[in-house]
Amino acid sequence: MIKDVIIDIKGIQSLGEESDTIEFVTDGRFGLKDGSYYLSYDESHMLDSGETVKTHIYITNENSVVLQRTGSVKSKILIEKGKRNNCFYSTPHGDLTIGVFGELLKFDLNESGGKIKLKYSIDTNLQLLSKNEVNISIREAN
Repeated sequence: MIKDVIIDIKGIQSLGEESDTIEFVTDGRFGLKDGSYYLSYDESHMLDSGETVKTHIYITNENSVVLQRTGSVKSKILIEKGKRNNCFYSTPHGDLTIGVFGELLKFDLNESGGKIKLKYSIDTNLQLLSKNEVNISIREAN
């Protein structure tokens, strides 16, 4: 059953000595969908352009997660622990194929919510673009 939830997200993106951190709290939807945990939320409020972007996260098993964005920004990123996958990423400046290597996938989820921790790197043409860490906490909306 998919239900309304409150989502706390902290993302850290780094390359070398430089890093950027983003933290926000938003409402969303969470639950089991087609045998996988599913989480979705709207990112539009973070964009100054007025564009619509929704993020969908599918946790297919303990070693695999799909991050998909829909709307004016489109991407589908498969993160698998210990594997590099070529993934699609669309920007306002054009489409890219990026490499995504999953370093850590940790899930502590149940029907009420829980925690997700992801560490992965992104490259293009085998050149490192960023190392990423995402921590998500999900709790039922009252």
